[in-house]
Amino acid sequence: MSAPSHPHARDNGLPAVGTGTRSLDLRYLERPPAEHQRPYFPFVADHLREVLDRPGASLLDIGCANGAFLHHLADRHPDVRLAGIDALPALVEHAARHVPGAGFAVGDVGRAETLPARRYSAVTLLTLHSHFDSPDPWLDHVLDLVEPGGRALLFGPFNPHPVDVLVRLRQADGEGGGTWLPGWNVHSRAAFADRLTARGLRHRFHDYQPPASVPHAPHDPLSTRRATLDGAPVLTNGAGVLLPFALLEISV
Repeated sequence: MSAPSHPHARDNGLPAVGTGTRSLDLRYLERPPAEHQRPYFPFVADHLREVLDRPGASLLDIGCANGAFLHHLADRHPDVRLAGIDALPALVEHAARHVPGAGFAVGDVGRAETLPARRYSAVTLLTLHSHFDSPDPWLDHVLDLVEPGGRALLFGPFNPHPVDVLVRLRQADGEGGGTWLPGWNVHSRAAFADRLTARGLRHRFHDYQPPASVPHAPHDPLSTRRATLDGAPVLTNGAGVLLPFALLEISV
């Protein structure tokens, strides 16, 4: 996904501020959706049940990658109309081949003209909001895709303290092309709460507790693993960035 760049973003070889598209995400092409079921999928799906059990329900997954979450939902909610968009065409093609029960298209949450014209009972963004340096270029686009009475669910790292953290990572061994990568920003809950309150929208954060055993690839320093923040389990990676994952539920 992409968003407007900052005039000084490349002064130090950094990616444009707010840019969410990463070639790193093409690694999902090597992960069939049926075999790439993330530990948090049931947690998110449980908070969707009330909306998706309604007759005629529909769901759009923004940043769907290989379509793994939609594959997970297809088994739980076979009557729900499922759709996914991603900014990387190769991922969209991959998802369409492996999750035939859902519809897929190329779309960029930062560019309203690329998004679906219809609205959905539920819209999800899973581990995507941390790719952006600010919610402002895309938050209203997400909310506009939710039908009245529906829900938007954002899952990923939210700082429980009123501090916003912007992160760039570069692997010193040259992996990833030796470029600076976005994707691990830790925006505060307060930052989202202020914006949603200003819009008059009800919202709630649901704490997520990682499982006792978090599968990760030891050879991949960016693979997540468990750590502790204020005595509570959180996720981290080889950069030492603490990632307090939670689910933000927004009522529209």
